Amino acid sequence: MYIVAVIPISRGSSIDELSYFSALEYPAGSFVSVPIRGKERTALVLSSEKVHNVKAVLRTNKYALRKIPRQKSRQLVTPEYIRAIQKAARYHAATVGAVLFATLPKALLEQPGVAKEQLEIPKPRLRGFIVPRMYQGLAQNRIEFFRTSIREAFAAGGSVFITVPTVADAERVYQDLMGGIEQYSFLLHSTLKKAVQKATTAKILTSEHPVLIVAPPSYLSLPRHDLTTIIVEREGSSLYRSRVRPFLDARILAHELATELGGQLFLADLPLRIESIHRRELGEYEEIVTGHHRMHFPTRAEIVNLQGSTTSQKKQFRVIHHDLLTRIKETGEQGGRSFLYVARRGLSPVTLCRDCGTVVVCNECGVSVVLHKGNEENYFLCHSCGALRHARERCSHCTSWRLEAFGIGTELVEKELKEIVPGRPLYVLSSDTSKTHASAEKIIQDFYATPRAILVGTEMALPYLKKHVPLVGVVSLDSLLSLASWNIYERIASTLTRLREIAGEELLVQTRKPEADILQTVISGNFSRFYRSELKARKELGYPPYTVLIKVSLTGKEEEIKEKMEEAVILLKPYELVTFSRLLKAPKGNFTLHGFLRVSREEWPDDELLERLQVLPPQYTITVDPDSIL
Repeated sequence: MYIVAVIPISRGSSIDELSYFSALEYPAGSFVSVPIRGKERTALVLSSEKVHNVKAVLRTNKYALRKIPRQKSRQLVTPEYIRAIQKAARYHAATVGAVLFATLPKALLEQPGVAKEQLEIPKPRLRGFIVPRMYQGLAQNRIEFFRTSIREAFAAGGSVFITVPTVADAERVYQDLMGGIEQYSFLLHSTLKKAVQKATTAKILTSEHPVLIVAPPSYLSLPRHDLTTIIVEREGSSLYRSRVRPFLDARILAHELATELGGQLFLADLPLRIESIHRRELGEYEEIVTGHHRMHFPTRAEIVNLQGSTTSQKKQFRVIHHDLLTRIKETGEQGGRSFLYVARRGLSPVTLCRDCGTVVVCNECGVSVVLHKGNEENYFLCHSCGALRHARERCSHCTSWRLEAFGIGTELVEKELKEIVPGRPLYVLSSDTSKTHASAEKIIQDFYATPRAILVGTEMALPYLKKHVPLVGVVSLDSLLSLASWNIYERIASTLTRLREIAGEELLVQTRKPEADILQTVISGNFSRFYRSELKARKELGYPPYTVLIKVSLTGKEEEIKEKMEEAVILLKPYELVTFSRLLKAPKGNFTLHGFLRVSREEWPDDELLERLQVLPPQYTITVDPDSIL
């Protein structure tokens, strides 16, 4: 008989390890099915020990061990991947089971397993750059760099994994790189049919030749024994961080896996992440293209100053400035297309009372609601919790009818375009108009196939715009400059840079803040100055990458969460958990309360603090380096 220690794989699992009796010895790293609370769950085997070696421990157990049914275990991941997962779980103050659940695709779990002999094949080594390396450049230049890296890896007998943040990015990179190596190139993502995912996964695992895999980060778990090169494309994308527990940053996992493999990790983007630039300065990363980070774009870029302007010569408010409108008309007369970027969905993101200034908020969660256009009448929609109600209401504070909408959304831009350029083909791409990858692709295909067409879109549209658009206009961006996010300028720089790459001839940015440094950075292409100023500001304020921020959140009834947060403050001492005094309204009559810990980057993960955080009950939500501090 054996005692088998396993890690259950389940969403939000708070259980790190369980033990069972077994008549068979199961190898560490294999997957088995175990009974947990009346259900069969997949679990990762940590160890198998003979009973007589642990008799003393068994005598002190306060509970009886259950037995694992006889079964054939499956080796689905490499030992290096397991070690990388354990490190990533520590960094995110999460259990290994929860991280495994977030990173193992179903297509892999349905595989019969990998032969032990294949896992023991000696791993090829490249000529050796163990330190992660950064590549800053335009999208096409990055593709050329990827081709060179693939050739070098294949020549050395190594496989290459290129991870991407979106399905559209995966398809773009795959199409650009597969030429000449079609039989060794594989594309995987969640929108493919399950049968296709399963068949592709099987081909990847059985190919005797090194392979190129282009896929989201979850497929890093594929057990290719010869994986030597991992490339993180668009490394600055916030989409690499999951929005649900365990709030995993897949870039951390990619880094840890490359370290365990002894392979190469390349981080590619324009601009690069501030954290990557900081780690280069510390000597932890190297840069492939050196210089002063001044990029020369092939297209023009211009700022349209909205200060003191009603954006119309007739003094009537228009969301599209006369200069941008003129260029839209001129581009259309030449048969060209235009793309107009809008930061927010709906008609207007904010509605307030003109008499008392009260903002209209969601009755469920307290977040400012967005005014949307309906078929018969307008309605308010909460983009946080999804609550919807009609817009025929009075001010909740003073009962005034004088409610007025402010700000610019996609629907308002669409409405104005229909008035000022009637007859022009018009398309809108946002999460309101497209719920699936296929429908988004259809909108883009129609847009590119239609001369003189205009596309209005949010950030969701950017990965789908794989070909140049003659004119790109930024209608609204100013609202992003005031967001309570410590890395908002980095995100704006990424968005504007991508828009400038999409522009075939010209980028026009209309703003009431033309002096903003981040706008001048993208116009001039001088990212070196942006990196210096952003690093200086974050160091002064104690933000990442100089510290690690840990957010501890509670949602529930007001008095209950106040009491529970005070208990957490005491439990985490001597570490200082600073709690916000303001409660945020949450659905179903609940409230949310946040607290923050600030830890030196060099000291994280801190074993003692990790132990204290893991003692907190599951009702506490822990997020390491959250995008928002509110």
